[in-house]
Amino acid sequence: MEMVDFNGYEQNQRMYGGTAGRKMGICYRGDNYLLKFPGNLKEQHMKNIRLSYSNSPVCEYIGSQIYKLLGFEVHDTLLGMRNGKVVVACRDFLADGDRLYEFDKIKVTFEPHFLDSNGNETNGVGADLYEICMTIQEHPFLKDVPGIREHFWDMFVVDALLGNPDRNNSNWGIVLGLDGSKRIAPVYDNGNCLNCKWDDGQMKDILEDPEKFTAEAYRARRCIFELEGKPVNPYHLMERMEYPDCSEAVKRITPKIGTAMPKVRELLEGIPILSEIQKKYYISLLESRYENVLVPSCQKIIQKENQMERSDCSRKERGGR
Repeated sequence: MEMVDFNGYEQNQRMYGGTAGRKMGICYRGDNYLLKFPGNLKEQHMKNIRLSYSNSPVCEYIGSQIYKLLGFEVHDTLLGMRNGKVVVACRDFLADGDRLYEFDKIKVTFEPHFLDSNGNETNGVGADLYEICMTIQEHPFLKDVPGIREHFWDMFVVDALLGNPDRNNSNWGIVLGLDGSKRIAPVYDNGNCLNCKWDDGQMKDILEDPEKFTAEAYRARRCIFELEGKPVNPYHLMERMEYPDCSEAVKRITPKIGTAMPKVRELLEGIPILSEIQKKYYISLLESRYENVLVPSCQKIIQKENQMERSDCSRKERGGR
């Protein structure tokens, strides 16, 4: 792939929020783009970090491209350079007059009649998974948005594949058109996937230790969502089959991942700024999560459904006699 030279493009008048590093709006080939810069890790006083800047721009690009390969509507991304730094350009998906309502803004404008997974009355700002699911189901603003529940769980599964621990309430939502129409926003803000703050040395250490690799790939991972006050391991949640909507998403997404995996490898091999260690690490992570979590979970879900179907048939036959 060819890196885009973003030097010389002046800032436009569009302003963007968020706290994950510097960003600026530019006009590129007639469209508005958001340029995202790598975060300065030294400023964040992070321990055990040997990088000066995070890999979040390239991880944003990779995560977004994988979503695209899986058939999702996702913001268009371009990888390039500006002032000697790797940046990612994200095309602005809002038309004139459109408004983006992030889920956190929707979630707090609601007086629910339910409690969170701890049995407590909610203030609307948390990441309790049960509360989020109930908000999606009950909030009047979302009642006429088709596919919103499926969209949430599809993102949950793909983010688990990518190792994105930060699909928080402020980086997905609904676009409200000037005419009052609503649509689910394209998937955006994918830069926290694939250990974006790790350097080659950390990746090499994990690759050389099977036990540490398994823990990092899925066994010890956590996402931003919580149940009963504890962070959720998304892979364990899928394996337990406690959420039917999650199980349906696993069934939808897993075959798509299997079909797309050769193109994912090709994507990663073709990014010129990735080191060989990064390429090996990313490919190994994605393949491990697919083969060791998603495929077995999908098979387990289908097997359980088949058993239930056979049990129902047996009951009907006994009743007929």
